[in-house]
Amino acid sequence: MFSKSKYPNIRAHVLRAVVKGWPRVMVVNRKDKEKRRQRLLALFPTKPGFDRDEYPAAVGRGRANGASQGLVKGTNPIGWMGHVEYVPSSENRSHRSLLGSKLRRLCNGTRFRYVFK
Repeated sequence: MFSKSKYPNIRAHVLRAVVKGWPRVMVVNRKDKEKRRQRLLALFPTKPGFDRDEYPAAVGRGRANGASQGLVKGTNPIGWMGHVEYVPSSENRSHRSLLGSKLRRLCNGTRFRYVFK
């Protein structure tokens, strides 16, 4: 669970991405998450004071373990793609750190979603 007052730009990004068809539920997929992140973010230039926020998170994109699919937008695509928006750096880095601590105990293939209260 994340604070909607502490992460208003992240929350707004998630809501816009879901409206555009990206899934609410992601699947933990740690293998090659940095490659997925780099491939997606290479399409967006950096901006001073802002980070390029990805939704779904790189750790929640791609295929899950076994035969089950990981992320899909609608029914396709699967893999490295995602929705990107610029958000204040401090907010994005704080959220990313908290997300990492929450996902640490979960195994690959576990489904998760962002909840803001």
